[in-house]
Amino acid sequence: MTANVGTFLHHWARRDPDRTGIIDAGRNDLTISYAELDQQASRVAARLLDRGLGVGDRVAICTANGLDFVASWFGTVYAGCTTLPVPVSSTAHEIAFRLEHAGCKALLTDAGHFPVAEASKARARTPTEILLVEDLLARFEGEAAPCVVTRDSLAMVLYTSGTTGAAKGVCITHRSLAAQSQALVEETLHLGRDDRILGTLPLTHSYGIRTTLLVPFYAGASTVFVPKFSPTRTLELCTAHRITWIPGVPTMFVAWANEPSLPAPPALRWCMSAGAPLAEHVRLRAEERLGAPVRQAYGLTEANLSAINAPPDEAVAGSSGKPVAGVELRIANDHGAEVPQGERGEVLIRGQNLMSGYLDDKLATAHVMRGGWLHTDDIGFVDQEGRLTIADRSKDLILRGGASIYPSEIEAVLTLHDAVQDAAVVGEADDYYGEEVIAVVVARAEVAATELDAFARERLAPYKVPRRYAFVKALPRGASGKTLKRLLRDALAAGEIVAEPLLPDGPAE
Repeated sequence: MTANVGTFLHHWARRDPDRTGIIDAGRNDLTISYAELDQQASRVAARLLDRGLGVGDRVAICTANGLDFVASWFGTVYAGCTTLPVPVSSTAHEIAFRLEHAGCKALLTDAGHFPVAEASKARARTPTEILLVEDLLARFEGEAAPCVVTRDSLAMVLYTSGTTGAAKGVCITHRSLAAQSQALVEETLHLGRDDRILGTLPLTHSYGIRTTLLVPFYAGASTVFVPKFSPTRTLELCTAHRITWIPGVPTMFVAWANEPSLPAPPALRWCMSAGAPLAEHVRLRAEERLGAPVRQAYGLTEANLSAINAPPDEAVAGSSGKPVAGVELRIANDHGAEVPQGERGEVLIRGQNLMSGYLDDKLATAHVMRGGWLHTDDIGFVDQEGRLTIADRSKDLILRGGASIYPSEIEAVLTLHDAVQDAAVVGEADDYYGEEVIAVVVARAEVAATELDAFARERLAPYKVPRRYAFVKALPRGASGKTLKRLLRDALAAGEIVAEPLLPDGPAE
């Protein structure tokens, strides 16, 4: 294969053209072969090239899981462009930031998301062309095979936030995607052409795009894509299409464990949970319900899927397993020195799964990549078998339903409101989502929580919007001026600060 990861698809389209590439559950279980997908992707590529786009240009993609996303993503890399997946729940404010920050030349979307795409274009100060994927697939007959790129060319930029500052673009090269996909398929997951994978994770997130698009297409496997998660519908699909492997997040396994009406999927070999810690009692209940092992993995956007507790290794409660082939883990103290086996320290990562850096942010890149190791801010230890266990994580990060939420992004939005003098956002334990988003606000003028809620919903994706607001006279700060969020969390837990809910308990999305 050449350097362009688009050859994952192109290779199988030539070798086994009639093999099923995807099944689109959002289109009445439409089955699409590798050859048909290759043709659709090549049409997208030809249209982009026809519009003057090419190697190095950045193209955003905002569509749900299914044919439109697959054709758009591979078509973009076929053309040598850099893909920039955008979560479909994003607001115009969030999309506009990405378009402008990355200098996107085009945004590929579908009819359902066209209005928010147009609104984001109006907000951004970058000339971005909005293209409907259905038009590219139905009305343009040109074709283009994967073009030549270098291994260090950018294949994808995914946005994430640090614990301070604005969202950052995580740059991922063709070399990294190819090497990590090969290591996952051949050394850890052991997937092959006969496997069928459930694609219910969003393709616009790192975990979803790697495990349900890149890994299956490298292996020549098939993916059943689901636009929106439903425990009953996904279990039906698992049985109907003989799903063999499921990557998911803890909230999905909670939902499956609580779905009593359907039999266990008959062909399922095992499942993988990542994105947030998986409680042991949930893992055991999900295993009983699904009739297959459920194992945990660890990673982050900057270093996706670094360790996996994959069969045939034994299940170890709370452990994320051994490092993926080609990935090194190091546990370090506050001075960067490695600590003895079994002792806790910061998890450092080095390997082919690392990002090449943050887009146009050399200082942030240099800080997080000190000494050639990615500093995760997560606290963990490695046992005598080399298995990683995460004991604690970056204190500011909130993990809600498997999604990483960075308080700084929400705080920046809230402080745009004229009545807000200061704001701090923290996570609070939740039985369903793992954590919920709580905002603690210092107001300079009288303002209702409902008003701040409406303000936030205009600017943030639904899963990021605070579920409760508390109002205080001042935020606790340390000598350096940093907000002491542990004190806020403790005060909320003790009832010393009261935050009233805006939404009923239970699933909100």
